[in-house]
Amino acid sequence: MPGAGCDLLRKLVLFYLFFMMFGMLVVPSLLARGCTVVPSKTWPPQVPLSINLYSHSSGTLLTLDLEDYVIGVVAAEMPALFHPEALKAQAIAARTYAVIRMRAFGGSGVECHPEADICDEPSHVQAWISESEAKARWGALAAARNWAKIEDAVRQTHGLIVTHRGLPIDPVYHSTCGGRTEDSEAVWQKALPYLRSVECLGCKDSPRMYSVVEMSLTEFASRLDEQASGIPVMARLEGRKVIEVLKSSASGRLIDLSVGGIRLKGTELRKLLGLDSTKIGWEVSADSIRFSVTGYGHGVGMCQYGADGMARQGYTAEQILAHYFTGTRVQSMFESR
Repeated sequence: MPGAGCDLLRKLVLFYLFFMMFGMLVVPSLLARGCTVVPSKTWPPQVPLSINLYSHSSGTLLTLDLEDYVIGVVAAEMPALFHPEALKAQAIAARTYAVIRMRAFGGSGVECHPEADICDEPSHVQAWISESEAKARWGALAAARNWAKIEDAVRQTHGLIVTHRGLPIDPVYHSTCGGRTEDSEAVWQKALPYLRSVECLGCKDSPRMYSVVEMSLTEFASRLDEQASGIPVMARLEGRKVIEVLKSSASGRLIDLSVGGIRLKGTELRKLLGLDSTKIGWEVSADSIRFSVTGYGHGVGMCQYGADGMARQGYTAEQILAHYFTGTRVQSMFESR
């Protein structure tokens, strides 16, 4: 039956060609689809990223691995005795803070140091210390223990940042809010959707929760004289209320006030008098004034002692950051939007 044999041979050849075409065209596309990058617990990949740091202490420009830089920030900005989840939250915030300033990602860097992405001056950006500086600060034994703990927190959050609608936020933070954080516009006149005032129950045991500053009215007046347009403050105070509140925030911080008719921002008064925050009360006697201050820092964003308190209550780093930064999420910086 040669005809039947030919038909069978023809079918085998067609099947072989079909199989070859399937292998050449379809299988690769399926494999490619299966290799699509999907963020997971093992993501992001180990892609080295460098940041240029201007060190004020040495006067030099340092190029560091981003993750190594974050270790130095956490060591400088948060007590190493804090709960590991609080340290992780600080690491994620510190990394995000750096990323939005890095020139490689379109950031503006540091104006006074053109080649730098960031510096280590805490009054400008966020603080940073090297491992050798940590040893000098803590002692060799404590430094080895603390550095390893901080390094572990940073490595466990490798590449993670805080985002709002897919974009990195400006994750500002402070020591102690005093029971409630502040809206951004109350401090910097710019309302940001993720920097909203939230209740904080975690910082109630902070050693920086309360402070008292007392000074004579003469000293008080002398510190404000530069704001007085030539008329001594003591003369302005005669027969007037020493401090009059013009505007305060919902969290109880001073926004605008009048001192002997001189209009000031709460932030200006805090700076002039060296107070820990703008959440203040006062008592005036015949020749002195006593300030009672609650909290430490500007009060916007993440409360560090609050983060530690939340961590000790069982909250994760991601939950802590979601609480203090409204409407945000934690994601890999390599994850596409």
